[in-house]
Amino acid sequence: MHIKHPRFSLTMSASHADRRSHRLHLLGVLLATGAITLGMMGGCKRIQKWRENRNTPVPKARTSAPLTIRDIPAPLRGTIGGEASIIGNESTLVSGIGFVVGLDGTGGMTIPEQYAAHLERMMAINGVSIANDGESDSPLNRTSPRALLKDPNTAAVIVQAAIPPGAREGETFDLYVRAINATSLEGGKLWTTEMRIGPPSSFGNPQARKIATARGPIFLNPFAEPGQSFDGITRNVGRILNGGVVTFPTEIQVILDNASHQRARQITSAINANFPMQPGDREPTARGKSESLILVQVPKRFSNKHSEFINLLSHVTIDQSYPELHARRYAITLVNNADLSSDMSWCLQAMGERALPFLLDTYDHPDAIPRLAGLRAGAGLNDPRAAKALEDIALNGPDNLRTDAIELLSRINGRPTIDRTLRSLLESDMLSIRVEAYEGLVKRAINNRKHQIINQLAGSDDYNSPKLSLSQIEVLAESWLPSDPIRGVSRRMVAEKFFLDIVPYGEPLIYVTQQDIPRIVLFGRDLQIQRPLLASAWSDRLLITADTATDNIRLLYRNTKTRRTIINENTPASLPELVDYFANEPSSNDFKSGLGMSYSQVVGALYELYHDEGIAAGFTTEQDRLLANLMNSARGEEIEIRPETSEGTTTLIPVNDPQSPVIDRKDDLRSTRRTLLVPVNPPDAEEDEDTEGKKVEEPPVSRAD
Repeated sequence: MHIKHPRFSLTMSASHADRRSHRLHLLGVLLATGAITLGMMGGCKRIQKWRENRNTPVPKARTSAPLTIRDIPAPLRGTIGGEASIIGNESTLVSGIGFVVGLDGTGGMTIPEQYAAHLERMMAINGVSIANDGESDSPLNRTSPRALLKDPNTAAVIVQAAIPPGAREGETFDLYVRAINATSLEGGKLWTTEMRIGPPSSFGNPQARKIATARGPIFLNPFAEPGQSFDGITRNVGRILNGGVVTFPTEIQVILDNASHQRARQITSAINANFPMQPGDREPTARGKSESLILVQVPKRFSNKHSEFINLLSHVTIDQSYPELHARRYAITLVNNADLSSDMSWCLQAMGERALPFLLDTYDHPDAIPRLAGLRAGAGLNDPRAAKALEDIALNGPDNLRTDAIELLSRINGRPTIDRTLRSLLESDMLSIRVEAYEGLVKRAINNRKHQIINQLAGSDDYNSPKLSLSQIEVLAESWLPSDPIRGVSRRMVAEKFFLDIVPYGEPLIYVTQQDIPRIVLFGRDLQIQRPLLASAWSDRLLITADTATDNIRLLYRNTKTRRTIINENTPASLPELVDYFANEPSSNDFKSGLGMSYSQVVGALYELYHDEGIAAGFTTEQDRLLANLMNSARGEEIEIRPETSEGTTTLIPVNDPQSPVIDRKDDLRSTRRTLLVPVNPPDAEEDEDTEGKKVEEPPVSRAD
């Protein structure tokens, strides 16, 4: 074949052209077959997918819940308190029905059956039975629970307390005790009692979870007259200082306004970053439970500062990416907006040491509000640069700011100049300043003593030396404080009943505590009983006399419980030694060893000495906080009682007024109730006219020559 082209010519044979045409035809057939095969495969897959999904329900459109946005100031947005609710930030009301022994014939009255049945059951569980065959002189030997309840030296009581929010296991708290079937709780000791959430509930009624136990000696009004029933002071109520122990820790709940796993993880991480684990902490501070719930446990270092921790928790910044940016914004707001200065102070303190560079300018701010707010954050972060400004306020500031400055100053570790400043304030003529300075000094002395014990244990090569836990070290540090030249405050325990603190500075003063750990604090140097002297207490059951300034001090004491009279012709003249003598238990052979008074009786005796001018010193006590906390915890009309097990049901129980009598007895002549703390001059006891003309049996007399 010959083919012509304008530019060239091509010649090929006929057979060659036929073969080429055949190959092209085969290629077209193959391409068409592949296309059909791919189409069939795609169609099969679509058919298979349709068969799989034909029974699947068609998804419905979801409507998302609207976001909750709180109406809060802009600087507080992005904090935990701005996006979540903190549940469990209030004290928890706990109660129990207890049994008191050691009374002086003032108990054993009629008791309602529900209380009797409850206590009988508890006694039986603890082994009290008529079948007991113990020591012959034991009051429990062959005694039934019912007979024990009728004993005039015993009483059933209602025990109530307010446990601080987020209390850890092992923390202690004060108890409020009301008698059910006794006219006086003087000399009583509470047996171990279960404390449950809510008002007191006897067996058979809804039982809430047990979260604490209670026990210890009962502390009555120290200004009451021992042995008297109707002198205008209530004796069927009392308290047990530090007698409650938390057995089931309570946790704080952080509930997000808008549920989100990512935000919950951010909040958990922020809390643990701001409150990292330290010695004494068994687990992280925060644990995420769900997309909207985070459980928080109060760290060990905040055991006695629960409200401070909750404030810090609420002001933690969630976004930890740019701490300096947030700190700068908080510091600017603190200075420019007085209404938010307190919140900004907490926000800065919650950020930790990263906020310190931005606080420095607030320490010397001319306005008092931002200056004190910045100093509060600086003291909370242990910034030594805040000490100078706080010292200036404590020494020369307005009276309404000085006590706050003293408390903040005592938080800053180290710096002996702080101790010298606090020690100089012990010479102040303002009572509140002196007491606040003492409280700050004794806390610093305890902290210093704790570090000394830790260093001694760490440097000891004796493998037989005891291995003490942090809690045991803290107890040792609180129990004994030697006097040192820096702080000058010393402490010792008296008869295992209370602490006696000696503060040898300033004018003579007696300060007694009515909360937490019982303490008698003696201010001044070389405190002595004034002579000549004639002091009488408790209707002449305690007489202390000295005819001249050089005579020995004579003492006569009639113990209404043992029915024994003790006479001491050489009573200690030193006030610290006299306190020891009042509290120490007497021995059978040596009545100079002590009178065996309780803490409240020692306080009452000292007050009567002060009242009769036997002590040239002032006398003061702290305000009553226990009853106020208890009333705040029970301020609602009803309280929710949650059961111990998941099978139980939640119940609403009416709240029981802690101040109301358990049983309204018509024969009770007292028409009013007073608080337990009455730091005023009590009225002179009047002789009961019904006792005139009656023959009274003289008790035995023991003479300590």
